[in-house]
Amino acid sequence: MTRAAASGWRLLLTLVLWVVLGVAAGAATLLPLRLLAAPWLAHHRADMSAVLIAEAYLCLLAALLLAFGGLRGLRDQLGFRYTSAADIGVALLVWLAAIVVGAMLSAALAPLIGEPRSNAVSLLRQSFDPLFIAVIVPTVCLLAPVCEELLFRGALFGWLRRLLPSPAAIALTAAVFAGAHLLPTLFPVLFVFGLGATWVRERTGSTLNSFAMHATQNSFAVVATYALLSQGS
Repeated sequence: MTRAAASGWRLLLTLVLWVVLGVAAGAATLLPLRLLAAPWLAHHRADMSAVLIAEAYLCLLAALLLAFGGLRGLRDQLGFRYTSAADIGVALLVWLAAIVVGAMLSAALAPLIGEPRSNAVSLLRQSFDPLFIAVIVPTVCLLAPVCEELLFRGALFGWLRRLLPSPAAIALTAAVFAGAHLLPTLFPVLFVFGLGATWVRERTGSTLNSFAMHATQNSFAVVATYALLSQGS
């Protein structure tokens, strides 16, 4: 399978652009609200949090598009393209296996790093306001997975794969992906997921397939979390 030729300087450019765009978008959102709608802002902090999270990912997507040459670059350099239904099926089977192995590893390491706690619970329990839900659910289920797959499995892995053998590039990408979430108790689960998703990327040459895994994982977490919260857990 031909791999996309992502480069290190384009990855660096993506990160720089992301910071610049994120700061600009955040300022353009918050400053007018603080000047013109301070009472609303004071009573809708969760809604504002959801909007800023969505903006951050939209800025990352914009940075990727600018750094890699638009939609064609996402397809040709970052591998965001359809390969086959069979590849998507394999990706979902790998996702199931990663969930099981990750859960077993977390249980084994719990005495050392603590019990894993889903970040979805702390995020989604902030509010049941319709605006919050309308923004945060598609962000978590679709926007975040596509951006993170393009960044980690597309740009980062594509660059590392040019420098390292496949096993080392897969392991390093998975470690960076897990560490970037800043959730130590979830590191084993995220690392195992990262191994599976990056292996799928390597095997199929497509980040669309690893996106299918990621979107399924996040959607499952959102549904399970809301089911728990609706029961008062």
